[in-house]
Amino acid sequence: MQFLILLRQAPRQLAFGALHSFGSSFGQTFLVALFVPFISASLALNETEFANIYAGITIASALCLPVVGRWIDKVDILSYSLATMALLALGCVMIALAGNVWMLIAALFVLRLAGQGLMSHVSMTGIARYFSRSRGRALAIASFGFPLAEAIMPATLLALIAAFGWRYTYAGSAVFILLVLLPVAIWLIRSDAKFRKAPAKATESTTVPETNSSDQAESPTDTSQSDHPRLFKSLYVWFCMPMLAAPPLIMTALFFHQGAISNSKGIELGWFAAGFTVFAITSVLGAFGSGPLIDKHSARRLFPWHLIPMMVGIAILALTTTPWVILIYMGLVGITVGFATTLRTAIIPELVPLDEIGAVRSTLTAVMVLASAIGPAIYGWMFAADMSIATMLVVTLIAAAIVSLGSWFSERPGFYMPPNIAPKEAD
Repeated sequence: MQFLILLRQAPRQLAFGALHSFGSSFGQTFLVALFVPFISASLALNETEFANIYAGITIASALCLPVVGRWIDKVDILSYSLATMALLALGCVMIALAGNVWMLIAALFVLRLAGQGLMSHVSMTGIARYFSRSRGRALAIASFGFPLAEAIMPATLLALIAAFGWRYTYAGSAVFILLVLLPVAIWLIRSDAKFRKAPAKATESTTVPETNSSDQAESPTDTSQSDHPRLFKSLYVWFCMPMLAAPPLIMTALFFHQGAISNSKGIELGWFAAGFTVFAITSVLGAFGSGPLIDKHSARRLFPWHLIPMMVGIAILALTTTPWVILIYMGLVGITVGFATTLRTAIIPELVPLDEIGAVRSTLTAVMVLASAIGPAIYGWMFAADMSIATMLVVTLIAAAIVSLGSWFSERPGFYMPPNIAPKEAD
């Protein structure tokens, strides 16, 4: 009911967020992977060569994200959105026209930066800085675009590839972005100056007016005029950074090596495929379930505990060879993913002023992207060292417990106090 009330209060702002999380799919791995066999065959690349190119591009785009992502704090968010969509469409056209490896590298870089990086950045940053008391619920609604795209885009694009070929499908994706997504984004928030405008630079004397319209966010203030958020000068962020990196690193690695896990346990790979359906459902439930909890208790209080479902799932996977247990494992991992989707953005406005959300979020997102890129390699090294699957899973559990403990410990007094924000008391 509270979600419906929020949707009635701010339908266009929430739709703007969901539109961008949906549109990010054009640069997400799950969609790019559909084209890999066709691109590889066209450009005479083998699977290993394409994987190496893709990993390098992912890392390069992650390193650029903090630089480009911080601009969202300084400009009209609709202008930033339109530039991002134009860049994403350009990436689609570049891939459609790619005739050699170097063109492919340039195209994938643009596509990954604009899609995975900036489209998601527009969605989560815009929602996080506009909403306050209902920020958790708002982020959950905006993030629904991610699973929605995962549910409908692969089948749609595969049908288009079969009918028109991969190059025309990518070119058609650019047309869809420019003629559908872009005009809808303009229509949704063109007249909403409050949502669009860049937040004012916070100062010690900054006061935030109270408002009842659309639950406008209340900004913390900061005494620093530095372009570098003081959050990164605190011990707090360095204790929490591993917690942010853990889910993408661990889950990307485990999903990447699921074939080896399947062989080791004598479980048919089809159980893992079925598990992804459960994973998608529970990730949505986790995101929507976390929203009210964030609004009630704050993201900071929930953050140290959100790896627990994933840890329980990995423990179950380590202890059993029963096939149907894979569904439980994937479901528990999905809950952590759902919580992480909202928590990792909702926590930022509790730590920094509104005018630093973009800079902080883009930097933290870059860390997560880098973690997802190196995760499969780390587990590959463990395979190369002849470490058993059971031992690897136990090591994973120990590492997750350590980073969770570090995040909990960072909440002790003296690590970091957000500017002019008192800790939120439980109801």
